[in-house]
Amino acid sequence: MKSYNPRTGMESLLITPISKASAMQRAGRSGRTGPGKCFRLYTAYNFQNDLDDNTVPEIQRSNLASVVLSLKSLGIHDLMHFDFMDPPPSEALLKALELLFALSALNKLGELTKVGRRMAEFPLDPMLSKMIVASEKYKCSDDIISIAAMLSVGNSIFYRPKDKQVHADNAWMNFHTGNVGDHIALLKVYNSWKETNFSTQWCYENYIQVYMNLCFASQYLSHLYLVYVL
Repeated sequence: MKSYNPRTGMESLLITPISKASAMQRAGRSGRTGPGKCFRLYTAYNFQNDLDDNTVPEIQRSNLASVVLSLKSLGIHDLMHFDFMDPPPSEALLKALELLFALSALNKLGELTKVGRRMAEFPLDPMLSKMIVASEKYKCSDDIISIAAMLSVGNSIFYRPKDKQVHADNAWMNFHTGNVGDHIALLKVYNSWKETNFSTQWCYENYIQVYMNLCFASQYLSHLYLVYVL
């Protein structure tokens, strides 16, 4: 389960027991379309004593920077007294406010700045949206928007088949030549794919997942460009 630690500002995946509500929902699936049985891999004692009644809502275990920025753009300023359905930890809200202030999205009074209003228009993590806004100053918006789209796909651009691990590793290294970081490597991947006229065969040769990831990145890139131009 995804978990966010506001003290470190890090998200991680933690192994967590399911909740009673989730267990009952999973049991219901076994007889949804026909007769069935659900066999649990734990005892009745574990169910009664070790499992929480309900799953912790995602808003209580996530980075709230995007949520806070959206609320601020909607004119909701008193976040501590906002009527959340599932109130998040106050520490997480404060961490989000600190991050937005550091990104110049908020001023000293906690009000949305011109930069913050532009950042709120992008469907991205605030750090990525600030990257796009700042790129205008350095005349590199095309490359930055491409990087933002690739980062939004996740860490699954490359795949590594068990029977061709050496070839996949060599293909990965080719995009990191020149001792470049992951961001420039992702930009190289997208630009190379674009130069081959979005060739599927090129993706197979370079061990890159095209349908679920590069195509999504391409569509997302078009959307970001539209938001940026408007």
